[in-house]
Amino acid sequence: MSEFGLNVNGTAARTPLMCNPQSEIENPKSPVPVIGLLGGVGAGKSTVAQMFAEEGCRVVDADAIAHAVLQQAEVKERVREAFGDGVFSPEGEVDRDRLGQAVFADAGRRQALERIVHPRILARMREEVEAAGAVGPSAVVIDAPLILEKGLAPWCDYMVYIRASANVRRRRLRQARGWSRSEVQQREASQISLKTKRGRADYIIDNAASPEHTREQVRQILARLVARQRR
Repeated sequence: MSEFGLNVNGTAARTPLMCNPQSEIENPKSPVPVIGLLGGVGAGKSTVAQMFAEEGCRVVDADAIAHAVLQQAEVKERVREAFGDGVFSPEGEVDRDRLGQAVFADAGRRQALERIVHPRILARMREEVEAAGAVGPSAVVIDAPLILEKGLAPWCDYMVYIRASANVRRRRLRQARGWSRSEVQQREASQISLKTKRGRADYIIDNAASPEHTREQVRQILARLVARQRR
């Protein structure tokens, strides 16, 4: 098997690749395994998170939490003060596409937005991780784009890297969100490198083939982690 989840003949491997573990431990610190998803923009982290959910896991979705945070009156007021009326819809809600265009090309503006929303997002995420662990699902999965950047790695017992080529990721983002190549590059430039993310992974999921292939890898990882938890 090659390092990218392919067999030596170039066909897609039937199992996820286990890396040199960076976070996998004999006695996980959480009541149930907490899995952090890593990967490039457009790699399919949310798709994989949904597959984990369908296998009985609780997903903590940073994007959904961010959406809720941006609806808070205090947050909207601060966003308006920082970025003006142009990032709001006619209904008075934050237009996330306009806000993204306004901040991702400018590191200073991006950091200003992060100061407004990230403390609230992280606090809500922490609450959800702890609450989910108390209920006892198969695992808790953190679906967030900035796990390493925002210091969320200590929350996780395991890291899973979602792999897809740059061409595949750009095509997905162009079709799903209408993003140009430069928009993708701007967002990736604001994150830790893919090489670093991959180096932190316990497992790699190849998400460039069929959904069935990806789902099989999800099931195998989950079975392994649940088995380790029961030792």
